[in-house]
Amino acid sequence: MDNAAFLAYLDGRQVRWRLTLDECIEAAGRDPRARLLAVFDALRAWAHSPSGGFRSSAFINAHFELAKPENPGRTVITQHKRALRDRMLELAEVTGAPEPGPLVDQLLLIYEGAVANYSLGNVDEPADKAHRTARQLIAAATPQPMDAFWVGNAEGGGGCGL
Repeated sequence: MDNAAFLAYLDGRQVRWRLTLDECIEAAGRDPRARLLAVFDALRAWAHSPSGGFRSSAFINAHFELAKPENPGRTVITQHKRALRDRMLELAEVTGAPEPGPLVDQLLLIYEGAVANYSLGNVDEPADKAHRTARQLIAAATPQPMDAFWVGNAEGGGGCGL
Protein backbone atom coordinates (compact mmCIF):
# COMPACT_ATOMS: atom_id res chain seq x y z
CA MET A 1 0.00 0.00 0.00
CA ASP A 2 1.30 3.45 -0.93
CA ASN A 3 1.32 5.33 2.39
CA ALA A 4 1.46 8.77 0.78
CA ALA A 5 -1.58 8.09 -1.41
CA PHE A 6 -3.46 6.56 1.50
CA LEU A 7 -2.69 9.52 3.78
CA ALA A 8 -3.83 11.89 1.03
CA TYR A 9 -7.07 9.92 0.74
CA LEU A 10 -7.70 10.15 4.50
CA ASP A 11 -6.86 13.85 4.47
CA GLY A 12 -9.34 14.43 1.65
CA ARG A 13 -12.07 12.56 3.51
CA GLN A 14 -11.35 14.60 6.63
CA VAL A 15 -11.55 17.90 4.73
CA ARG A 16 -14.85 16.91 3.06
CA TRP A 17 -16.31 15.78 6.40
CA ARG A 18 -15.31 19.03 8.14
CA LEU A 19 -16.85 21.09 5.34
CA THR A 20 -20.10 19.12 5.62
CA LEU A 21 -20.08 19.47 9.40
CA ASP A 22 -19.42 23.23 9.23
CA GLU A 23 -22.23 23.65 6.69
CA CYS A 24 -24.67 21.74 8.89
CA ILE A 25 -23.72 23.68 12.02
CA GLU A 26 -24.30 26.96 10.19
CA ALA A 27 -27.61 25.72 8.76
CA ALA A 28 -28.76 24.79 12.29
CA GLY A 29 -29.15 28.44 13.24
CA ARG A 30 -28.47 29.97 16.62
CA ASP A 31 -29.98 27.45 19.05
CA PRO A 32 -26.90 25.84 20.67
CA ARG A 33 -28.74 22.53 21.01
CA ALA A 34 -29.57 22.47 17.30
CA ARG A 35 -25.94 23.28 16.53
CA LEU A 36 -24.81 20.28 18.59
CA LEU A 37 -27.43 18.11 16.90
CA ALA A 38 -26.01 19.28 13.56
CA VAL A 39 -23.26 16.67 13.99
CA PHE A 40 -26.02 14.14 13.36
CA ASP A 41 -27.45 16.26 10.53
CA ALA A 42 -24.01 15.99 8.93
CA LEU A 43 -23.93 12.23 9.49
CA ARG A 44 -27.31 11.90 7.78
CA ALA A 45 -26.22 14.13 4.91
CA TRP A 46 -23.08 12.03 4.51
CA ALA A 47 -25.01 8.75 4.67
CA HIS A 48 -27.69 9.92 2.23
CA SER A 49 -25.31 11.67 -0.16
CA PRO A 50 -26.04 11.43 -3.89
CA SER A 51 -22.82 9.47 -4.40
CA GLY A 52 -24.41 6.65 -2.40
CA GLY A 53 -22.58 3.64 -1.16
CA PHE A 54 -21.96 4.86 2.40
CA ARG A 55 -20.73 1.74 4.18
CA SER A 56 -19.17 3.12 7.33
CA SER A 57 -16.43 5.53 8.27
CA ALA A 58 -13.32 5.53 6.11
CA PHE A 59 -11.42 6.21 9.31
CA ILE A 60 -12.80 3.22 11.19
CA ASN A 61 -12.31 0.97 8.17
CA ALA A 62 -8.74 2.19 7.77
CA HIS A 63 -8.00 1.74 11.46
CA PHE A 64 -8.73 -1.97 11.19
CA GLU A 65 -6.71 -2.31 8.00
CA LEU A 66 -3.60 -0.75 9.52
CA ALA A 67 -2.09 -3.50 11.63
CA LYS A 68 0.85 -1.58 13.04
CA PRO A 69 0.07 1.06 15.69
CA GLU A 70 3.00 3.17 14.49
CA ASN A 71 1.54 3.50 10.98
CA PRO A 72 1.15 7.23 10.18
CA GLY A 73 -2.40 6.56 9.04
CA ARG A 74 -3.37 5.66 12.58
CA THR A 75 -2.20 9.09 13.75
CA VAL A 76 -4.43 10.76 11.15
CA ILE A 77 -7.37 8.61 12.24
CA THR A 78 -6.83 9.37 15.93
CA GLN A 79 -6.54 13.08 15.19
CA HIS A 80 -9.77 13.00 13.18
CA LYS A 81 -11.70 11.29 15.97
CA ARG A 82 -10.20 13.62 18.59
CA ALA A 83 -11.11 16.67 16.48
CA LEU A 84 -14.71 15.47 16.23
CA ARG A 85 -14.94 15.03 20.00
CA ASP A 86 -13.34 18.44 20.61
CA ARG A 87 -15.78 20.10 18.20
CA MET A 88 -18.75 18.40 19.83
CA LEU A 89 -17.50 19.47 23.26
CA GLU A 90 -17.23 23.10 22.11
CA LEU A 91 -20.82 22.91 20.89
CA ALA A 92 -22.06 21.14 24.04
CA GLU A 93 -20.44 23.65 26.39
CA VAL A 94 -22.77 26.43 25.21
CA THR A 95 -25.99 24.38 25.43
CA GLY A 96 -26.40 24.89 29.15
CA ALA A 97 -25.88 21.20 29.86
CA PRO A 98 -24.51 20.93 33.41
CA GLU A 99 -22.09 18.17 32.34
CA PRO A 100 -21.13 18.67 28.70
CA GLY A 101 -18.28 16.12 28.75
CA PRO A 102 -20.42 13.10 29.64
CA LEU A 103 -23.10 14.33 27.21
CA VAL A 104 -20.53 14.34 24.39
CA ASP A 105 -19.31 10.87 25.38
CA GLN A 106 -22.87 9.56 25.13
CA LEU A 107 -23.43 11.32 21.81
CA LEU A 108 -20.20 9.87 20.43
CA LEU A 109 -21.34 6.38 21.35
CA ILE A 110 -24.57 6.99 19.44
CA TYR A 111 -22.67 8.48 16.50
CA GLU A 112 -20.08 5.70 16.25
CA GLY A 113 -22.77 3.05 16.72
CA ALA A 114 -24.71 4.46 13.77
CA VAL A 115 -21.58 4.56 11.62
CA ALA A 116 -20.70 0.96 12.51
CA ASN A 117 -24.22 -0.20 11.69
CA TYR A 118 -23.84 0.96 8.10
CA SER A 119 -21.27 -1.77 7.56
CA LEU A 120 -23.09 -4.35 9.69
CA GLY A 121 -26.54 -3.73 8.27
CA ASN A 122 -28.41 -4.90 11.36
CA VAL A 123 -30.30 -1.60 11.90
CA ASP A 124 -32.32 0.10 9.16
CA GLU A 125 -31.58 3.81 8.66
CA PRO A 126 -29.04 4.07 11.49
CA ALA A 127 -28.24 7.76 10.87
CA ASP A 128 -31.92 8.72 11.14
CA LYS A 129 -32.37 6.70 14.32
CA ALA A 130 -29.15 8.10 15.78
CA HIS A 131 -30.41 11.63 14.98
CA ARG A 132 -33.67 11.04 16.87
CA THR A 133 -31.83 9.49 19.83
CA ALA A 134 -29.29 12.33 19.95
CA ARG A 135 -32.07 14.93 19.83
CA GLN A 136 -33.79 13.28 22.79
CA LEU A 137 -30.54 13.05 24.75
CA ILE A 138 -29.63 16.69 24.09
CA ALA A 139 -33.12 17.83 25.06
CA ALA A 140 -33.00 15.83 28.29
CA ALA A 141 -29.51 17.10 29.17
CA THR A 142 -30.19 20.81 28.74
CA PRO A 143 -32.23 23.15 30.94
CA GLN A 144 -34.10 25.10 28.24
CA PRO A 145 -37.74 24.31 27.52
CA MET A 146 -37.97 21.34 25.21
CA ASP A 147 -40.75 22.75 23.03
CA ALA A 148 -38.47 25.34 21.45
CA PHE A 149 -35.92 22.67 20.58
CA TRP A 150 -38.38 20.16 19.16
CA VAL A 151 -39.96 22.60 16.71
CA GLY A 152 -38.13 22.31 13.43
CA ASN A 153 -35.76 19.62 14.64
CA ALA A 154 -37.87 16.53 14.18
CA GLU A 155 -36.35 15.98 10.77
CA GLY A 156 -33.20 18.08 11.18
CA GLY A 157 -30.62 18.53 8.50
CA GLY A 158 -32.31 21.69 7.28
CA GLY A 159 -30.30 22.80 4.31
CA CYS A 160 -27.05 20.98 4.89
CA GLY A 161 -25.47 18.19 2.96
CA LEU A 162 -22.99 17.16 0.35
